[in-house]
Parts: sequence; C-alpha cells; structure tokens
Amino acid sequence: MTRTARLAVLIGLAVGHPPPAAAAPPNILFVAVDDLRPQLGCYGEAWMKTPNIDRIAAEGMRFDRHYVQFAVCIPSRAALLTGLRSERTHQVYGPLVWQDTPGARGVGRWFSEQGYRTVSLGKVWHSPDGKNADRFDDADVVRGPDYVLPENAGAGGAEKDARPGPVAEAADVGDDAYRDGKIAVAAVAKLRAAKKDGKPFLLAVGFLKPHLPFCAPKKYWDLYDPAKLPLAPQPRFPEGAPALARNYGIPAYSDVKEGGGPKAEYGEATARRLMHGYAACTSYTDAQVGRVLAELKVLNLDRNTLVVLWGDHGWFLGDLAQWQKHSNFERAARSPLVVRGPGVKPGTVCDRFVETVDVFPTLLDAAGLKPLPVCDGTSFLPLLKDPTAPGKDRAYHVFNRGAVIGYAVRTADARYVEWHKGWGWTPRCWPASSTGTPPPSQMKCGTRPTTRPARKRWPATPPSCAN
Repeated sequence: MTRTARLAVLIGLAVGHPPPAAAAPPNILFVAVDDLRPQLGCYGEAWMKTPNIDRIAAEGMRFDRHYVQFAVCIPSRAALLTGLRSERTHQVYGPLVWQDTPGARGVGRWFSEQGYRTVSLGKVWHSPDGKNADRFDDADVVRGPDYVLPENAGAGGAEKDARPGPVAEAADVGDDAYRDGKIAVAAVAKLRAAKKDGKPFLLAVGFLKPHLPFCAPKKYWDLYDPAKLPLAPQPRFPEGAPALARNYGIPAYSDVKEGGGPKAEYGEATARRLMHGYAACTSYTDAQVGRVLAELKVLNLDRNTLVVLWGDHGWFLGDLAQWQKHSNFERAARSPLVVRGPGVKPGTVCDRFVETVDVFPTLLDAAGLKPLPVCDGTSFLPLLKDPTAPGKDRAYHVFNRGAVIGYAVRTADARYVEWHKGWGWTPRCWPASSTGTPPPSQMKCGTRPTTRPARKRWPATPPSCAN
C-alpha cells in the first residue's frame, strides 16, 4: 500500500468510515473443447448453429490469432496446463513427461495452493496411462458411452481394444444420453456447490465433441442439410510439400468404405457425412456450454466470473486432402479462444497473436496470484483491457513424426516449418512478421524437411498453401 493510500485509510478510520473492501478475486470457468476449429458463428461462419459460444464472444473478446503449441490433445493440453512448450518438456502424444521438467507446475495444484477451489470435469488433462502429476481438489472424467443405439452397443469408436463402430451416430435421444450431456450436468452441480462454498473457484470443464466418432442427438443433425454444407475450398495437398508434413487421416470406421489413414480419398457423399457429423457435434457441445452458462447466471455468479472457451487444436475437414489434426498446417494449429468477464469490453475482437501457453499466465495475472515458477507463456491481460495494446508478432508450434520434429513459426503473412531430428534445434533466426492480415484463404505456409542446421534467412518463396 502506498503512503497516500495508508493516509487515506487512517483518515477514513478517524472520521468513522471503514476502508473500502478489496475486490473479490474472480472465479474462473474454463471450457475446453476437443478438436474445435474456428468453424463457429462468431468466427464468421454464419451457417453454423453455435448461439452459446457466439454469446460469449458477443459479451467478451474473440481472439482471431490463437495458436496451439502442438496439434494433438495430450501435448496441447500439457502446454495449456503448465504454460510450457514441448520444446522444453519434450511432451508428445504419449505418457505425460512434462513433470520431469525442473520447476514445472500444473495449474490445478498451483491455483489450489493460492486459495482457489479447483475442479476438473470431463476431458481437461489427457493422460493415456491415468497418471498425472497435477492435482485438482476435485476431478472427475465423467464416464459415458460413445454410442447409445443398440446395434452399436459394445463398439468403441476408434479404440484399439474395442470393436470398431460407425464414424457417426444420430440417436433420437436427449442430451444426457451421451457423455457431454453428463459432463454438463456435473458442471451445473459443481457450480451450485461452489455457490454454497463461497471460495473463489477454478472450474475446468472439458467437452469431447466434436471429436470422433461423430455421435450426437438427432436434433443437432437436423439443424443442417448435408447437401448445403460448404466443402473444403482447397482439397488438394500442397504441391512440393514433403510427405511427413501430411497428417494421419481418420481411423478405419466400420461404415466408411474408403477405409482410413492419410492416403484415404473420400467421395463427396462420405465427405458430406463427415462434415455433417462435425457440425452436428459442434452444435451439441455448444448447447452443453449454454446449460453451464445459464446456471452460472441463475446463481448470480456470472458478474465476477471470467469465462474462457478454448479449442485444444483445429481440425481438417478435407482441407488440403487431410482429415483430423496431427500437423503443422493452419487448420490444425489455429483454434478458437474467446474470453468474457470483469474488465473485458463486450463485442471486441483482438488480432494480436496469442498462444495456448499464454492462457493460464493470463488467468493467474487476472486473479492477482503468483505466476508459475517456470513458464514459457506471457500474460495477455493488457489485451483484455485494450485489444490494440502491443502484443506478440508471431506464434511458435511443433509437431513430431517419431524422432523428427517439425518446428514452425506463424507470422502475420506466412508460416515456415523446418524438420529436424530431435529437440535440440531452436529457431533463433526467423524474421519478424510484416504488417497486413490476409484472409484465411490466402494464408501461406512453408514446410521443408531437413536435418541440417537452421537456415540463416527466410526462404524467398515458401511453398504456398491455404488453411
């Protein structure tokens, strides 16, 4: 407290007025959505039915240049929940190893140690072996079936230890028949408990759809006419791009006659069915987000709660002859990020670069808590107050093919990727971005395989591709 502030308090006490109460720390409702690309109404896709996510953006701030650090769930979520890049932790898709990094801390435990009640529901962390060095005060993955129709009973989607099921299901059932509906029910219950408890809370809610298989109640499928859905504008893989830059493709589901894998080519009927399923599942998850937001308002918690919705990475829907994620291309690396809450001006758009590693440093900053002891991210709290404030001019991300790592930089007008063996390479010589923001259909990205040292200059004409 400054001398002037102390004097004001003493004068106030002397004349019988108590000092002003300190502002209550904000609650945090963090919503993670699996495989969510910026195919939302609030991102300009007017044909998408996502009124609840759109409302968060309308009442808060939409970030147009949010990039993840690794376009697959395990390392992307590790980067989110530790503030550390895979270049530091060497986290890839596999058992969690980030905790072996000196000084690394998970945000669940870090918020808890500073007085917050921390709750994790659904898919927040993703740990294939069930082991996790982070700890929330309360954590529940909330179990539920992939499929609910009797003919699909016992199928496990793409799980290796289960009978393959269909790529999609549209059962005429209520929202709570599938897992994301159950997660929404659990989140509502935790909000009610938090209201009674009175402590500031971090409630992290992870919804699974639109992750494969595309299973959602029929009413969400009925929102869309598959014949009218827009197909990928650039369906060809970039000429000259190396094979290792291409993603894995979708698994082989029982009802996809073309099979699976990166080389599978889907006819228009299959492509439209996949796009229909993705859209339906996105709208299903949007409805679950709406249920949680509605309860937040009913409980009168909305005024002092920061609401953050984050996609763990993007997704290909036939763009560049690719499906799913698993790559360094734009459609995989860019995902939605919208924030609403105290101090955030409604209806604002920020075109500064922000990265997944920045999200929780920002929330810690907003809550007035100590920063993570080791962190690669930076707080973008100044942007929440003023979207035109200075920010990053680029984003970095990686993807691996075994021991070969694709190191990528995304600037305002280009992406450049170099592939190197191992984690020892650092992109120190990449240039700053130039001005100008081309539309997504004109965004360029370069990719070039090499095991030699990094190039000392920007390539004159990196291979061009969109999305």
